[in-house]
Amino acid sequence: MNNIKTVEEKQPDRNSLALDRTVLANERTYQSWLRTGLASLVSGLGVAKFLKDIMPLGILLIVASILILFSAVAFLLSSWRYSHLHLRIVHLDIDATPMWLVKTVSLILACCSLIAFIGLLVALL
Repeated sequence: MNNIKTVEEKQPDRNSLALDRTVLANERTYQSWLRTGLASLVSGLGVAKFLKDIMPLGILLIVASILILFSAVAFLLSSWRYSHLHLRIVHLDIDATPMWLVKTVSLILACCSLIAFIGLLVALL
């Protein structure tokens, strides 16, 4: 008849909290890879736009190309890194970002980087 729950019954168990922290850490790592890729993409485009009168064309093309291609690699690695841990915990009952969404976002951003690279080549050559 006593409907008051004890403190132990109200709190989730330590394993579920640890799994939640693991999922959140995996999502933070994914987001940091995306931020790195976006920063690299913007840096490459910025180099191409603002330093074209200062730097020789060959060096400008190399620096901007490296930054833009690195952004595509970072976007693809973000998906791989996320899925690496996600596959190990997918069988558990944990809410996480769906893999289809992670792969779609990463693929779209990588395609944007490649389109920016092609645009850079067309604009500078």
